[in-house]
Amino acid sequence: MLNKQTFNAIEICVCIARSHHQISCSTGYLSSQLGLSVSYLELILKQLKAHDIVCSFRGPGGGYKILGAADQLSMWDIARIFEAPLDNPEPVSNRVLPDLEQGLQQVFEATLREFTLADFAQSSHMILPEGASRADSGNRFKFKPLAASWVPKAPNSVFQWHLHA
Repeated sequence: MLNKQTFNAIEICVCIARSHHQISCSTGYLSSQLGLSVSYLELILKQLKAHDIVCSFRGPGGGYKILGAADQLSMWDIARIFEAPLDNPEPVSNRVLPDLEQGLQQVFEATLREFTLADFAQSSHMILPEGASRADSGNRFKFKPLAASWVPKAPNSVFQWHLHA
């Protein structure tokens, strides 16, 4: 099964590939677009870099860029980095559930092999409006923002009376 880290890695790669007009994508830009922390992004990007999916640039204008052509990189190339292979440690008599999981894993893998990074990067339904981020659209319950709490303007101790007199 695909885990959350796999989904985030795919979204990171799609976001980087979508911003091909820029030299590279900084972690700050990715964080604002995807609503993920910079440290979590760096954890995923480190693994993507180790498997030659992205490359990084230092200095002003630095960041991350997809290594190679996006139409040659399948979604499975990204997902296989974060997905553990299924093992069958159970005896042969109790293999109904592991066989089902193995079958689902094969379907996931076959489906992800069919799509390339370019398919998702060029898709118009995944692009957010200008100035919007995933963090803004992530409130599925549509709660209103909390009102600012009221703090009284008064001295905190007798030594601050001269400030408020």
